[in-house]
Amino acid sequence: MTKNEKSSHELRFTQKLSLFFFSRTKTTALLWLVIVVFGALCYTTLLKREGFPTINTPYAFASGTYFVNDPSKVDSQVSQPLIDYLLKQDGVKKVTAQSSSNFYTVIVIYKDNVNAVTRSKQLDAQVKAAKILPAQANFQIKDFKFGFTPRGDNIVISFYGKQPTPTPVLAAQAKEAADFINSKNLALVKSASIVNPYDKVINPINGQAVIAQKSFDRYGSRVGNQNTFHDSIVIGIQAQPGADNLKLDKEVSAALDELNNNPKFANYNAVISASFAPQVRSQINELQRVLLEGLLAVLIVASLLIAVRASFITVISMITVILAVNAVLYLIGYSLNTITLFGLILSLSLVVDDTIIMTEAIDASRRKEKDPKEVIKIATGKISRAMIAATLTAALCFAPIAFVGGVLGSFVRAIPITIISALLISLLTALIFIPFLARYLLLSKKQLGKSAKKERSAGIEARIARFISAPMYWAKGSTKKLMFVGITAVVIGFSFIGASGALFGKVKFNIFPSAKDSNEISAQITFPSGISIQQAEAITDKVDAIIAKNTNENLVKASYYGQADIQQARMAIELIDYNSRSITAPTIIDNLQKQFDNFKLAKVKIGQTDAGPPASAFAAQINSDINRQGSNKLAKDIEEYLKTQPVKRPNGQTVQITDAAVSNASIYNRNSKSQYIEVTAQYKDTDTTTLLTLTEKAVKDKFTPTVVASYGIPKDSLKFDFGQETENQNNFKTLAIAFPLLLIAIYVLLVIEFRSLFQPFLIFMAIPFSLLGVVLGLYLTNNPFSFFASLGFFALIGLSIKNTILLTDYANQSRRAGMGPVDAAHEALAERFRPLVATSLTAVVSLIPLAILSPFWEGLAVVLIGGLIANTFLVVTVFPYFYLGSEYLRIRFSRKRAIIWLIGIGETIFLSVKVAGPKGILPGILLAILIIVIVEKFIRNRKNNL
Repeated sequence: MTKNEKSSHELRFTQKLSLFFFSRTKTTALLWLVIVVFGALCYTTLLKREGFPTINTPYAFASGTYFVNDPSKVDSQVSQPLIDYLLKQDGVKKVTAQSSSNFYTVIVIYKDNVNAVTRSKQLDAQVKAAKILPAQANFQIKDFKFGFTPRGDNIVISFYGKQPTPTPVLAAQAKEAADFINSKNLALVKSASIVNPYDKVINPINGQAVIAQKSFDRYGSRVGNQNTFHDSIVIGIQAQPGADNLKLDKEVSAALDELNNNPKFANYNAVISASFAPQVRSQINELQRVLLEGLLAVLIVASLLIAVRASFITVISMITVILAVNAVLYLIGYSLNTITLFGLILSLSLVVDDTIIMTEAIDASRRKEKDPKEVIKIATGKISRAMIAATLTAALCFAPIAFVGGVLGSFVRAIPITIISALLISLLTALIFIPFLARYLLLSKKQLGKSAKKERSAGIEARIARFISAPMYWAKGSTKKLMFVGITAVVIGFSFIGASGALFGKVKFNIFPSAKDSNEISAQITFPSGISIQQAEAITDKVDAIIAKNTNENLVKASYYGQADIQQARMAIELIDYNSRSITAPTIIDNLQKQFDNFKLAKVKIGQTDAGPPASAFAAQINSDINRQGSNKLAKDIEEYLKTQPVKRPNGQTVQITDAAVSNASIYNRNSKSQYIEVTAQYKDTDTTTLLTLTEKAVKDKFTPTVVASYGIPKDSLKFDFGQETENQNNFKTLAIAFPLLLIAIYVLLVIEFRSLFQPFLIFMAIPFSLLGVVLGLYLTNNPFSFFASLGFFALIGLSIKNTILLTDYANQSRRAGMGPVDAAHEALAERFRPLVATSLTAVVSLIPLAILSPFWEGLAVVLIGGLIANTFLVVTVFPYFYLGSEYLRIRFSRKRAIIWLIGIGETIFLSVKVAGPKGILPGILLAILIIVIVEKFIRNRKNNL
């Protein structure tokens, strides 16, 4: 075997892979071109655009009429038989019902993995065949569909008269307009139909069929300098399966242009009042803006810290990764929607790492070698193992999200798939395409060897690394000095960790908080019992007038989407974009709410519409099967208690409860088989998850089982149901349970990679190093720790651990080359300082506009920015000394003895924290160090005496 053959045989797989594509320029260029072109085609054309991904939601709704003018009869003769029957059917987990004088609504919750569409059709047929309802009762059960109306319309058209028009005439004209749209045979439209405000019902007294109005609608918009509301009829558009929302919106808009120009509809207007297209378009623009900002940050930072040509390689590589991810999304059947776009934006801060690390390694190696192949071989050999470990670790960080259950899990499952795909593709891009690009941009003859032009930043970076390493060399050769600098580093590192623990209690917690601004708000009107549909319309007109006056130039359009009835009405109000507004949505909400504080005709609640699920209200439910009067009295007392007793936080601060109210006495509620009366409440503060838990505890403490029994009802009659919030909390707990398993999986991976039981613990120091930046960032920007913030934290774990992996791996290489611990630690810092700072700084710079300009992304961006700044600072200043300490333990102690010491140190710190809280971390560390010094000195003296 020749020397070259032997050298080739000893190359790692990653080196062989990089050299294979580096040597075959035509093959690599063709492969790169195919990926880029196909990815661009997927992004621009092939990937369909959706508001939210299409998933199976385990819900169904049954609603209908039973005209008896008595809610107790509707409950006993319709709702109760329905619930009793449905609960016995396969696949049904829970059933709730609400009954009013002539109407009822039943919600069916299926067990997981039940196909809601198929099962709902079966249950509808079964109930009708079983004839369990009175003949006069109207009944239909349908699966829940995501859309703007209960039936799941993808687009809502508001049809209104240019002059006041009677509702029956308006409805008839709207039906003709829907028929006109259907006659166009639009490719993406399945059907167009009105949300009929009238229903044919049977009068149970005389058996006659009558037409009764059950709902109404209004459409508001700003025309000129005035906000105007019109009586309207909703036309709902059902899209064809798999329709692209942007193309659908364009198609329907063209049809409406024809309709509005048709002489037959000259006295009417038809406008799109709801569509997913603007939201999707906005999110795509957001992605493109963030990508451009990220690429600009890469160009600037990489040019300053590495080399101008190297920055172009990194930018091209990042674009390649993003386009390749779009290709993967298309091939696995995903769409561009709210969730996958979220994953892509989060991926941007992750994929920059591999690209910069590989580019920097090639840039550093080209100054020492004159053969381009040798440069690639050396660069890949130095960083590929650490890069693979770091990438797999970052990918593992998002695995727990795949285990989130329920509807939330179905929605967010695309996030880990998108991000893990991006990470793996970025690794392959770094190994395959960056060497190929470097051939033309970095590895010409003039750019190789010691004669190559040296970047000015390299000298600055080297001086910084020497400055950080100076205490090591000062202490080199002296055990006492090394102990002193080591203890100093430990104290600094754990002071940061202790400070984060002390500050964490001040950060609020809310799984899905409201954004600090939004382009949509809502008005929820709850009408008094016993009113007619005409009275409800009259009250609504007064509400509309107040909203029109007080939203001024900020209003774009508003509609009830045909969902206003005699019980309640919910208006969706679209505002002009928050980047063009001088006032935030929360301020508009506060101003509007003040106008309705003394509104006597109905209860009006103004709220904010966000991307996540709406905030749940506090809800206490009192069983009313046995003694409705006693249950109602208890409900009134709980209501009074909530109105007079603010919620107390553990730190002593109080939060005022608002809108405490008992459910309408004329409405009968059922949860499974039991009737209940409900007490609800809202909060002035926004950390709903925490406040719900605190309020539940306070009510339980006040109204104990003994107190409940004193109202003449069973002592276990008081229950709590927070709706979606309860499911969200359970799903969030899944992440908390999965987190330790995640750390174990990462530990095993690192043990295999580093062939050490101890060094993975050292690498894990990156996680607590980030905490102060995370907590301080959230606290200073007044953002709660939320589901989205937790996703940022998972991304941060991957980014942080990647830094310590690179330093540890390079130091280990230096140790294997014969260097001592101090020289190895310094060499690792000197060689890895540039890519470490470059990757972190690039991510931070690219995230700053996102944190400043986008209320939705602010919390996630703050977590990443704060965590990266804190982690990078501690990793470059403190971590090398932690590595020195680990090497000292490895050399001085056997593995068994080191493990015993680690357990002892951990136990000492744990006891200190248990006694003194987070403030006990630093004293616990100092105590542990003192014990080590004393015991080791005793052992050493004893050995000397022997």
